[in-house]
Amino acid sequence: MTSLAPRFCGSFEKGIDYVGDHQQFEEEFGLHTKIARHFGYRLSIHSGSDKFSIFPAIGKHASSSGYHIKTAGTNWLEAVRVIASQEPALYRMMHRKALDTVDQARAFYKVRLNIGAVPSLDSLSDAELPGLLDHDHARQLLHITYGFILADPVLGERVFAVLRSHEDVYERYLVAHIGRHLRALGIETE
Repeated sequence: MTSLAPRFCGSFEKGIDYVGDHQQFEEEFGLHTKIARHFGYRLSIHSGSDKFSIFPAIGKHASSSGYHIKTAGTNWLEAVRVIASQEPALYRMMHRKALDTVDQARAFYKVRLNIGAVPSLDSLSDAELPGLLDHDHARQLLHITYGFILADPVLGERVFAVLRSHEDVYERYLVAHIGRHLRALGIETE
């Protein structure tokens, strides 16, 4: 089936919830679903992961016509959560790399990321590091710099090694987070 990704009102920033007028989004999305049904294509929502506040509207209007929500960023951020919980020293290295490369990464993304709002690593215990993945600015920092982190010859290799050795944890985190997406969309998960 052909997919089309219209430009919706509001802002679909990486790694955080929808920013914009929820009522306007629902009205416009409802109209787009009618058009998509008429012409026989599926709607695609780019940067759609973690847009929990508008998922009920998407599920309500598009359930019978189908839709595609791009969620790769969520998979990456949950991988980072695994590393923060299982290998805090590696997470700290990744976080520093993200801070070192964020200005380069901003050229590729429109985000509201405020580096000053990201808690300082020096102020956090290892046990507090996974909580950074629930902080909008930290999420955006780690989301948009993923390419620089994975391209680093030392970090990239270590990231994949940790994920391989903790597949069970990664699976658990992904199932929980993607399950939250599905429930917000009104999709039965069991």
